[in-house]
Amino acid sequence: EGEAFYVPISENREEAQKQVDIFRPFFENDRIEKIGQNLKYDILSLRHYGISVKGKLFDTMIAHYLLNPELRHGMDYMAETYLKYKTIHIEELIGPKGKNQKSMRDVDKQVVCDYAAEDADITLKLKNMLEEEIRQNNFDYLFYEVESPLVYVLADMEWTGVRLDLDALAQLSEEFTAELQQVEAEIIAMAGEEFNVNS
Repeated sequence: EGEAFYVPISENREEAQKQVDIFRPFFENDRIEKIGQNLKYDILSLRHYGISVKGKLFDTMIAHYLLNPELRHGMDYMAETYLKYKTIHIEELIGPKGKNQKSMRDVDKQVVCDYAAEDADITLKLKNMLEEEIRQNNFDYLFYEVESPLVYVLADMEWTGVRLDLDALAQLSEEFTAELQQVEAEIIAMAGEEFNVNS
């Protein structure tokens, strides 16, 4: 805790590949635990460089969801709740989501370094706290053997996609549309007058 490193990745694809390949032995080592916030995103990002992340995962977002399903699970919220610390919000750097949002490549490298280092440090601090809560609640098996492995499954599904039976979906759509029209007619009959049920 309290120390982090930032490695800026080149915009040039070939150079970026060389840089990322330096870390391949770490990411593909199944004996090294990977800690992060929303690890599915990181796993998918690394796949674009041909890296297949392996090993035990500790995703602070998943851990927090398991412990507090009714709350928000963003790192900013958890940092304020658990650590009483206000993080650098990404919107402060690149603006709100939308067509005018900047890229992190548009932000000063030192500012990005500070943001990334804080992100890594806060994630580790949260991991240490959440791990203890998981132990205290006897959620070890559920977290490590059920929830965490699902991150890889969900990443695989998102990467490869899921086959859909379009004919079956079209049939269901027709059935649901007919059923919805019948329910709307019953509602109007009960009301005794025409009105927009969807309003």
